[in-house]
Amino acid sequence: MIERTLRRVIGATCACLLLCSFGLVARASESNANLASGAEAIVDKAISKASPFIVRIETVGGVQPLDQLLASDDDRNPNQFRDNPGSNFMVADGPTTGIIYSADGLILTSSFNFVRNPSIVTVALADGRQMTADIVARDRVRKLTLLKIDATDLPTPEWVPNEQIRPGQTAIAMGMGFGGSKPMASVGIVSAVNRMMGNAIQTDAKLSPANYGGPLLDSFGYVLGICVPMAQRPGELAGIEFYDAGVGFAVPGKRIHEIVADLKEGKSFHRGWMGMTVDPKVEKGVAIKSSADPSPIRDAGALPGDWIVRINDQPIKHFGQLVKALYMVPAGERVNVRLLRGAEHIDVELTLAKSEELGPLPKEEEPFDPTKPVTEEETEEP
Repeated sequence: MIERTLRRVIGATCACLLLCSFGLVARASESNANLASGAEAIVDKAISKASPFIVRIETVGGVQPLDQLLASDDDRNPNQFRDNPGSNFMVADGPTTGIIYSADGLILTSSFNFVRNPSIVTVALADGRQMTADIVARDRVRKLTLLKIDATDLPTPEWVPNEQIRPGQTAIAMGMGFGGSKPMASVGIVSAVNRMMGNAIQTDAKLSPANYGGPLLDSFGYVLGICVPMAQRPGELAGIEFYDAGVGFAVPGKRIHEIVADLKEGKSFHRGWMGMTVDPKVEKGVAIKSSADPSPIRDAGALPGDWIVRINDQPIKHFGQLVKALYMVPAGERVNVRLLRGAEHIDVELTLAKSEELGPLPKEEEPFDPTKPVTEEETEEP
């Protein structure tokens, strides 16, 4: 009798616990569903807020960018100061993305979309209007292009102040690269700030040619920056190989406004050159082998054999550090350089030049005359 009663009590208790467990699971599932629904609503609201100022850009004409370092008037003395795309990526035809920057028709996008130098550019607005655009200016270093369309009273974005951008916050990358009337979105977080020498935000939201030139939004639909390809080397296509890899970059609003102030005046930015070659036999350090005439480094008084040990307070211990110190500095900007000549340090200031502003490098002598017959003495083993 007692045993039967205990069995009944235990059975009832287990049934009660099981029902409670099912209830907890059901409430947890409902809670998770509510959280997911709330997150989707936040993203949907941000997308709706941004959609009116996002535009689709289409280009016609132009040629595939080539690695111009392969081109030379003299194969034995190639021009090492020719700008190159920074990647062998083939730029395909298709729609790309931009945003309305000002109500009077300024459109901001990525210079990636214009490496082919198109002859015709059209912009499709969210309200269905489509019109041709003029290229006002390009920044080939920070990867931005400013366009102008004949329109007024256009919707414009609100920008997130730099001091409010922080790692971990929601980041939504938007683009029109797949066509259609509605933008696509990729959601992630801000991974880091002040990347690429202070010129970029890093995000794990997937970026690709489909949304280059489009906005990176916060969860309220305010613009954090403009999505662009970037890498720690020069070239408008540098960094394209990272697309959809979870490592992407956007130029933040504060930097955007500084750059656009020059772009809208018609000032384009080009890669900056010092105008020198380095001694390839030197592994640790950067020793000047020769300099173009004219060139910023020669005009500053540097001589072959001088060592570059510091640029803008950054120590230079090998060639990679030299590239890193200069890859985001456009032509026309000044840099401070510390040279080592013998035991003496020499501090100079110079202004980087565009490639076409540089003179020729000194001719390098061949180690031997290829037209001269080889003598028996030269073929004998030592």
